[in-house]
Formats: sequence, structure tokens, C-alpha cells
Amino acid sequence: MNIVFIAPECFPFAKVGSLADFVAMLSKDIAQEGHNIKVFIPRYGCIDPSINHIERIPSDFKITINNSQILISVYKGILPDSFVSIYFIESQNNFSNSKEIYLSDLADDERFGFFCLSTLEIISKLNIDPDIVHLFNSRTAQIVSLLKSKNIEYTGLNKTSILFTINNSSSVKGELLAKTKSAINNSDFITATSEVYAEELIRDSYKDGFSETLVQKKGQFYGINSSLDETIYNPEIDKDIAQPYSKNYFSAGKRKCKEDLLELIEFESNSQLPLFGIVTRLSTDKGSNVLVNALPQIAHLNVLLVLLCKGDSSYEMELNKLASKYKNIKVSTAFNHILSKKIYAGSDFFICPSEQNSAGESVLAAMKYGAVPIAFNAGAIKQIIKDIYINTEGNGITYNESTKEDLFEATNRALQLYKNKEKWTLLIKNAMNFDSKEFATAKKYMKCYEHILEKRTSTSVKPELPANLYQ
Repeated sequence: MNIVFIAPECFPFAKVGSLADFVAMLSKDIAQEGHNIKVFIPRYGCIDPSINHIERIPSDFKITINNSQILISVYKGILPDSFVSIYFIESQNNFSNSKEIYLSDLADDERFGFFCLSTLEIISKLNIDPDIVHLFNSRTAQIVSLLKSKNIEYTGLNKTSILFTINNSSSVKGELLAKTKSAINNSDFITATSEVYAEELIRDSYKDGFSETLVQKKGQFYGINSSLDETIYNPEIDKDIAQPYSKNYFSAGKRKCKEDLLELIEFESNSQLPLFGIVTRLSTDKGSNVLVNALPQIAHLNVLLVLLCKGDSSYEMELNKLASKYKNIKVSTAFNHILSKKIYAGSDFFICPSEQNSAGESVLAAMKYGAVPIAFNAGAIKQIIKDIYINTEGNGITYNESTKEDLFEATNRALQLYKNKEKWTLLIKNAMNFDSKEFATAKKYMKCYEHILEKRTSTSVKPELPANLYQ
């Protein structure tokens, strides 16, 4: 099968959140099944060809937008630890002039509209001829209407089937919301990044307006849980952390990683104090308002807090003010992938306040490194975390109301566990024992691809999606 992935992010080249990890993980896993995967993303200013080992295709391409011809350059590289080809669409006026992946809604409507149009032109001119085009995130939604348009014909794409993945709906508004609904209506198949998140979208739990559209796609919409890429997140082989360790022997390794983190961020504090790590994008749907309001109360406890976060400038400003006021809070607002892993490895607890945790990748990563999660009970969290206060085999702590009171109360429960070394050790083991491979993410997506192609080529009764998709 020839499959093209089109996304705004892909690790390690461009990353803001978990979407980048998901695109990289899924493309590598499906390629290992023997399929031909090509990934397309923009070439942002943060992607340096000389550092990232990507080469410019020796040909210039021109596309016409609003009766004007625009020159495009295309770069090509290989996704690390894989045979996946990745293509980068460059335009000075839209992407390579900025190191930021996302700008304002108005600017991004124009930038990603250009990306959608130019990507299809490039795929057509390179004669890639995909069987499936898999779209990630609403920023690629316009591609569906372009492919379905009777006024535009892309060579080799006439019979291509489309799968559209919803990974975050809360920030989808205005014109982008209309494009996304159109993409849902006209795609051959739609997925969400976890089973529970799919159910929440159908129930309109987030008031995002997708429910009515998705209900019409019964039999063509499924939630598929996202696995963790263990070639990136694995404390046993991770060269970015101070000392490797395993789920069977983690005490010395975790202690060394904690000491290393405290030294790195210049925290002159007792390493015996419980350390709470937070790695998040700052926005209201990520629970940033709850986090900012709860931190002063948490800071008065005898704990340490390390935050790696970037996003809404107003939240960044508030967090920096808190870090100036409280000596036990450290904040970095410049995203750094290596620092994020050091936080997972060095933290005793990992706070995830997101109100729409569609896939839960950050929690999965934290658990892999033995940082016990404290998370708002929504989306994939419901399938990942078993609350230790409800289940004796629990692997974390959840709270059910997105309020500063509930977050603070969950933090207090965590501290009680930290004081009981026997329970604490068992809790870490339970967290590290969680195996996201059981989600079989790639195999389930393969079943979706096969189902789409069967429906396209069948001349008799169209087959239904296999009943054992989630078995």
C-alpha cells in the first residue's frame, strides 16, 4: 500500500505537542508492516536542512494562488530509525520566515491553506500516486475539499481514499471549524486518537459542534488509542537522561536523574522533597487556567515544581510571575525535547491538567519513566490511569472536576502516598508496567486502511469494518 501522511508536525523535525510524536510513531510502525509511507509537513524556519540531514529536491515548483504564481522548494529526508521518507514544503512567505509552528488563527488560515494546496500539487507532480491520504489535525482539513473538488484535478490522486484523524477539537473555531466539518463529511473514514475521546466527541462533551456531523458517519468513525513510541521514550536506552534504569531496578536511576534535573535548572533544594513535573502547551483547553490558579496553594506545600510549557503569552506571563514569587517553582517557556524527558525521568509526580486529553501521550511518557501521573479524568486518561485510591492495583491519581480545588486535593493525596515508601514503590512499578503496545495502534489503523480500499474496489455488497477492530 502507498500511504501519504499530511500533518503540521512530525518529530523530531517540528514539534509543539503530542501530535508530532503520534505522526512519527504511526508512520514508522506502519512502514515496518511493509507499506510505503511518505510524510509531508511544512519546512518551518526552525528546521535547518544542514542539521536535520535533509536535501533540497533539485527542481523548483510553481503553484497558482489567486492568479499569482508562487515559487516552492521541496526538501526530502528520512525519519530517524525508519525507512519513511519525509517531504518539507518551503515557502519564504508562509513558513521558513518563522521558527514558530503555529501563529495567530488568521495567519494560520492563510499559511496552512497554502500548505494544503501546495502539498497536493507536489504529490501530483512527483507522481506519488497514493492509495490512502491520511490527514492529521484540522489544519489539513482543507485537503479533503480540494481532492473532492470537481474544478481541480490532481494527477494520480483521482482515486485516492482519505482518512482524517481528529486529535484536538477545542481550538477549532470559525472558518477552521467549517472546514473540519466538511472534511468529516467528505472523508472516507474518520478516527479520533482514543476510544473514550471518540465517545466524548459523539456526546459533544467539549461543546465543539462535531457531534451532529460525526453521528452521520456511523460505521466510518472510530477511536483508536495511541501507543507510545518507545524508540524515543524508554529509560532503559535513553541517552538524554543522566542514568538509564528499568521498571525492575529504578531507585538509583531515578534518584540520579532527579539530582541531575535539580542541578540543570539550578534548584538549590533538598532532593528528598517530592518533585512535581509539568510538560504542557499553555491554553485554556489544556487546563492552564486551573493550573495557574492552583499553583500558589500547591507552592505552600513542602514540594518542588518544575514546568516546561509554551503557548498563550498571558499564561506564560502568569507562570513567570509565580516563579519569581515562589522559590520552589521553576519555569521554562522555551520548549526543549531533551528537557522534557529529563523532567519525566527526574520527577516523582507528573501533573496533567488538560481538560481534553485526547490521546494521553505525555502521561504515557511520564509513566514510562516512573513519574506517577496526577491527571484530570478525561479522554484517554480514563483508559490509562487506574486511581490508586479506587483500585489497589492503581498506577496514578485522577480528579473529576477541572477546578483548582480538585487539583490541589489530588496533589495532597499524592503527598500522602509519597510518605509511605512501600506503597510509593509499588505505585511507581505499576505506572512503569503500563504497556501501551497493547493498544496495537498501527494494526488497527491498518484495518481501517484495508477497509477503505475494500469498499472502494468491491463490486458487490460493501464490507463492514471488522468487528474485532478493538480486540
